[in-house]
Amino acid sequence: MNDLYPELVDYIYGYCSQYQTPEELIAGRTLMYMGTSASEKMQSMMREKGWISEDPVILEMIADGYQAFKKRTVNRVWAQYRVELSLNLCPVCGKIARTPQARQCRFCYHDWH
Repeated sequence: MNDLYPELVDYIYGYCSQYQTPEELIAGRTLMYMGTSASEKMQSMMREKGWISEDPVILEMIADGYQAFKKRTVNRVWAQYRVELSLNLCPVCGKIARTPQARQCRFCYHDWH
């Protein structure tokens, strides 16, 4: 398995957050809350509570949007922690399952229950 395909990118971003830097976690949370349709008052409260960061470093990390940020984050995690990542791979085709608990492959449909 050499290439990061979309399902693997989603899995690593969603289930391997312990390998993200504190800044990446803050940036991801900021993107999530900025993407809501919350009122200005609610967004102001989120900034006060630290749910939305106004740190220029964080804002620069997310300036080109969610997909680009996610891809950069996963590429860094993959490059640094490829061996340590606990990936739930299909024993037949070697592709990633939907979740860490899944026991059926979404690609070849092999079932390892």
